[in-house]
Amino acid sequence: MPTKTPRQQDLDELDMNIISALSVEADVSHKELARKFNVSPGTIHFRIIRLKDAGVLGNTRVKVNLQSVGLKMTAFVGIYLQNASRHDFVVGRLMGMKEVIRVHTITGPYSLLAELVCTDTEHLRSVLHGKIQHISGIDRTESMISLQEEFSKDVAVPSVKG
Repeated sequence: MPTKTPRQQDLDELDMNIISALSVEADVSHKELARKFNVSPGTIHFRIIRLKDAGVLGNTRVKVNLQSVGLKMTAFVGIYLQNASRHDFVVGRLMGMKEVIRVHTITGPYSLLAELVCTDTEHLRSVLHGKIQHISGIDRTESMISLQEEFSKDVAVPSVKG
């Protein structure tokens, strides 16, 4: 859990360069970063721990090809809440569903927009009708099935020129 979120001005050139390098290749070794930035691997290790503790860096995750593990359908579900006071409760229930991989509070007609991954339309139907629409506080939902993801990209943080 982050102890303190640093302001951008609290991050020095080495911090920004480490963040930049990790945003491009998350599994680069401390030794390689140390060589690149002309510091010791121990310094890199300490800085990464400090950046994680501050909440600047999260945990690294493996990017799984969902199609290859049978999750062939992505759907977006617009969620209308009965009352704004149910927001945190509904988000908590959605967080506990393995099929729900992302939820945003948004402007516009919906209160929430959820991204789901499912094996097929029957699986999606069972999640919508058997789980999501039974959450207390949800008025109704609207579903949109993704036909194809055109692209997905990570944000590459620019390095500091020093």
